[in-house]
Amino acid sequence: MPKPLISKEVIILDLLEEKRELLKLIVELISERKAITQLYEAIENRLKRIEEIENVISEGQSTTKTTLIPKEEIDRVKFYDHKIKPSSIPYDIISKDICYILKTSGRPMNASQIHSTITKNLHFNLDYKNLVNNILPKMVKDNHLPIEKVYRGFWQYRRAETK
Repeated sequence: MPKPLISKEVIILDLLEEKRELLKLIVELISERKAITQLYEAIENRLKRIEEIENVISEGQSTTKTTLIPKEEIDRVKFYDHKIKPSSIPYDIISKDICYILKTSGRPMNASQIHSTITKNLHFNLDYKNLVNNILPKMVKDNHLPIEKVYRGFWQYRRAETK
């Protein structure tokens, strides 16, 4: 009798390997099915929640009136910055704030840098011309404030001289 090409043992091993692979696939399919089921339930819950929100909105629209706001009121609220302080700022307050800005900067600053720092960080409503023509020159003349004009348009904090 001729010898078979594939032995019975090889066929059994191949069948066992195939069985293991199929069992692995079944386990993977079960986990994927579980994930898909969870996703399906989450989507279904979200759809129910959206329908509830739509019902509340449709019921709410029928009971409430829409109020018309005048255009002037919208413009006023839109453009009015609540952070900006009133336009009349006492000189002693603004001068001490400028002195602090110059002291913390550690280097000379020009008037536009001082102005932008005051208006953006400290929220003062200060005109640039008023700062350059009135406040800064007055601060240089004031003996109580250690501010000096270094060069054309540049101001700095005057350090106390050590002897």
